[in-house]
Amino acid sequence: MGDILIPDRETHLRLFDGKVIAGSCAMGIGFGLVRFDFGAIARVMVQADWFITTGIGQLAGLNLLAFLLGSFHHSLLSSHKGILRILRVSLLVIVLSFWFAAFEPDLWGQAFTRVCTGWAAGHMISGIPPLALAQSPSSQRRKNSAMVLAGGGAGALIGACSIGIFAPSSPQMAWVVLAICATALAFPVFWLLRSSIHDQLASAQSISTDISMKTPEISIGQRWRVAALLIGGGLLLGAGQVPVTLYTPMVVSQRLGLDPSVSSESLAVLGLGSWIGALVAATFPRRWATASLLPLASIIGLIGSLLFSFSDYLSTVLLATFLIGIWMWVTLSLTYDRLGELVTSPGLNRRLWALMATTAGLGYATFSFSFSNLASSNLNAVLFIGVFVIAFQFLMEIMQGRSVQ
Repeated sequence: MGDILIPDRETHLRLFDGKVIAGSCAMGIGFGLVRFDFGAIARVMVQADWFITTGIGQLAGLNLLAFLLGSFHHSLLSSHKGILRILRVSLLVIVLSFWFAAFEPDLWGQAFTRVCTGWAAGHMISGIPPLALAQSPSSQRRKNSAMVLAGGGAGALIGACSIGIFAPSSPQMAWVVLAICATALAFPVFWLLRSSIHDQLASAQSISTDISMKTPEISIGQRWRVAALLIGGGLLLGAGQVPVTLYTPMVVSQRLGLDPSVSSESLAVLGLGSWIGALVAATFPRRWATASLLPLASIIGLIGSLLFSFSDYLSTVLLATFLIGIWMWVTLSLTYDRLGELVTSPGLNRRLWALMATTAGLGYATFSFSFSNLASSNLNAVLFIGVFVIAFQFLMEIMQGRSVQ
């Protein structure tokens, strides 16, 4: 083999910008098309008599369970080659599963695709950000991590709008639309995975450490305490989003007396809020402490949750959904940045992020399963519980900020 040339700084940064874009595409597939857009397409499948309404909850539950298994499995991986291999498999599984779902109206076939995509999305969401940001200069870590995670909101927005425009009533066409979106987004992700095989550690270190950030000197015990609080906040982040992401159809039909199909528009608004939230996080000046910004993000979520719980107007419900999307993605972006401040080891940072993704999914599952029966008889009580969950998450973010003072 010939010598592998180390790229100069300008070439390296240009390649790194491409990796950020590719990582954003991967988040669009994992977060947007797999995790969020199923709500819109499931309604179309029910209306076309592919299965009854209870099938939505069953399929969503299977997808979430598989996501938890995938993200937890990823937290156990250590080999770089093994990580790249499983990410390539995950990317292929998602694309093929979308195409398979378009031609499989049977509930069991849909269950199979939900399990496959959930497992694959867990790996991609856990593994892609550390891979795409491995050579990020520390001074640009917040911006770059936010740009990568912004793809999740953009993916949800693209998927929801595409279904509404091209396939508002055909489930088969809706799956084809999502499959086309996933296939198009997969090409830059494949390039990211392929190029990562040839990354040079020495080059990564020379670039990523050229501008070091001055962070407070804290003990090992304090670092782990903050990390535990951040991961616990992820658990509450997953739980606090349930009222908006799961019960919007019930809110618009029971409280507002509108067609539940309005929930498709709310999904697009959630994706827009998520995308804008990540972009907002990218604009925060580096001199603003991440530990102080996280509680401010929780306030946005708390306001959105209160509006969602008490509003009797569709415009206010959509505004609340938009704010929840902002809260979710500002928090995710800043949390990834905060973990990078605490842990400098790339391997440990990736595992903590994978654990964060797992706990967020666990929080979502715990909240939705625990209060599913109560939602049928007393929806307002479930919405109020969601407010308290975000309030508690706000307190945890304050605690992690004060732990280093």
